[in-house]
Amino acid sequence: MNSIFKTIFKQTAWQLLGKVVTSFSTFIILGLVARNYGKEGTGIFTLALTYLSVFYLMSDFGFNAHVLSKEQGAEQKVEKEWNKLLGTRIVWSAMLAILAVGLLPLWPFSTPQFAQAVFFGSFAIIASAIYVTCNLIFQNKLRYDLSVLATILGTLVGLGFYIFLIFNKFPVPFLLIAHLAGWVVIFLSALLIMNKVLHHLKPKFNLEYALGLFKKSWPIGATLTLNVLYFRVDSFMIAVFKSAGDVGVYNIAYSIFQTALVLPTFIMNSYYPLMLKSLGGVRLVGLSLFGLSLLGTALTIVLAPFVISLLTGGGFSGSTNSLQILSLGFPAYFLSSLLMWILITKGYYKKMFLICLIGLVLNFILNFIYIPQYSYIASSWITVISEYAILAMQVVVLSAL
Repeated sequence: MNSIFKTIFKQTAWQLLGKVVTSFSTFIILGLVARNYGKEGTGIFTLALTYLSVFYLMSDFGFNAHVLSKEQGAEQKVEKEWNKLLGTRIVWSAMLAILAVGLLPLWPFSTPQFAQAVFFGSFAIIASAIYVTCNLIFQNKLRYDLSVLATILGTLVGLGFYIFLIFNKFPVPFLLIAHLAGWVVIFLSALLIMNKVLHHLKPKFNLEYALGLFKKSWPIGATLTLNVLYFRVDSFMIAVFKSAGDVGVYNIAYSIFQTALVLPTFIMNSYYPLMLKSLGGVRLVGLSLFGLSLLGTALTIVLAPFVISLLTGGGFSGSTNSLQILSLGFPAYFLSSLLMWILITKGYYKKMFLICLIGLVLNFILNFIYIPQYSYIASSWITVISEYAILAMQVVVLSAL
């Protein structure tokens, strides 16, 4: 039991180190954007990043979780599949990058500036997909230190580009070039590190393998995609029903909120390979997540005014209220992260997909009703309500099994 928690702690600590660096960078960027481009510019910038994040997650599509589960974490078998997985991901992510740009004329929230920003950032979908594929090996070997190293290098390079572009008053869409530069450095660094872990790195695209991979992992991929849509559909609806300025206010709060949500994600990244072998310690992991979530809620409610003021320099008071409301959802988010991976471990992909689909529909309906009148305040409350509904459904499903 102690060895399990030492392993989880060590790997989570590495991921947290990386997140500290990336979060610090993100907050510097958001602060500079808020101060130099105002609410509307912040709204366009964050909405473009939110839009792209959907395609980043779609490029993942749960392939890593499926391969690890199928091979039960056996290193030689996982490594044997890696080149074919890389080839599949490159082709798939290239298709998604084309789709991300091709769909732009169809969205009611799309403006010329937003479309230009997405175009610049769309190439990062491929870079992200390659990095995620490298993470399969890093996760299986429990070497998140190597993954974090690549992330830190790319983050620092990207930050440098952002500072240069903002200080030289480049228009908002051009800021996504810095975003792309960071991702390029991340995936190149990951590949260089991978070359020392695995030899003969060469992507191989095999149509039969790719189709089989999609067939087996689509419930995970669809669930993850629905999850991010249900998380962020409110930003797009605020853009449609209200304004880019309201999107900026909400996304400032959500960016801080989302930073805290990586903690359960990192813990589960470290615990998942161990879960595949045994569910020992799952109760203690759950209690730990719950305790951390309560602490996070208390700290956020107290510190939100100071953090928002420090980040934006003023003028974003609505972000404080939004962040405090969002923090009430920490217990649900932390615990549902654990229950989701238990469902994946047990192979209940379709049940998990159905739960997320119901959550998305609930979230969409409530936002459609209340955003036109209450804007981002409604979105904040609905985000919290939706996650508790997801958690309740997960508990019901697991209790019935």
